[in-house]
Amino acid sequence: MDVLVICIPVFAVLGLGKLLGLKGKIKDEHCSFINWLVYTFSLPALIFNEVAQQRFELFLDPALLLMPMLGLVVMALVTMTIAKFNGYKGGFAAAFVFGTFWPNATYIGLPLCQNAFGSEGLAKAAIYNGIILPFVILFGYLLIGFYGAGSGDVKIGARIKKAFLNPILLSALAAIGVALIIEQFRTDSGSVNLPMPLIASATLLSTFLKMIGAMGLPLALLSIGSSLQWEQTKTHLGALSWSVGCKLIVHPLLTILLIFALCPEAPPTALGVAVILTGTPSAVAMYVISCQLGVERGFVSSMLVLSTILSVITIPVWVYIVKAF
Repeated sequence: MDVLVICIPVFAVLGLGKLLGLKGKIKDEHCSFINWLVYTFSLPALIFNEVAQQRFELFLDPALLLMPMLGLVVMALVTMTIAKFNGYKGGFAAAFVFGTFWPNATYIGLPLCQNAFGSEGLAKAAIYNGIILPFVILFGYLLIGFYGAGSGDVKIGARIKKAFLNPILLSALAAIGVALIIEQFRTDSGSVNLPMPLIASATLLSTFLKMIGAMGLPLALLSIGSSLQWEQTKTHLGALSWSVGCKLIVHPLLTILLIFALCPEAPPTALGVAVILTGTPSAVAMYVISCQLGVERGFVSSMLVLSTILSVITIPVWVYIVKAF
């Protein structure tokens, strides 16, 4: 019952978005505005508000930040070897590899972690989004360049700058700085020793940011649901199965095994958030970037839709597993 309560609302909102899209109530221009609003204001407000209130030691959790990255590297190297053995080249090879690890850790991952672990889970998921996702995006760009794919005219330097100078990363870094400053005024009991006017002002700001952030998650889910479109990929079904299987099963499995092996004392929340986020379906950003650069749009679109559909089955399983610890 706990797993159903955590997962069903998220996928129900996705389904509602798809229904509204089919009815013509959510159109492309609506999705563009929603994505701009959520990416520029709502998610940065949510991430800043949640991260800034956390104890600074939470930001140094290897189970949350290092183990998913280590699993990603292992899985990418194996997939690159398979791509070379099968003779995959260009944009298809790049999509085949980055499809195994590029997660929808923001729009789907944040509400799942919030439902599963409350404000602490949301804060850890926000830290993951702010620190790990820029490196995931950068790795995706580097793979596109490595395989000589893409027809876009954006240079690699501009891509790297865009990957790191984004509102989500900047809000996370700013929040970590604020948390570090607050830590200097924290007493042994955990309370913050600051003047009352300053605390009152911070409370008002936190309430405002919470309202702005709370509206973003359901809006983002509606937008994702309405924009899901299957572009049939009749060939390379084996490659599609491998990429989606790695995304939904292998990466979270590697993450949980690495945490057990290298971080056996990891808190249950860190373990749960890391596994849930690595087990989320393919990211919408992956599809957007592929369209912009001319990288196998049909294959990436099929990967996005198939992983989202199958995650209705796999994510509840992972949630059940991590909630058991």
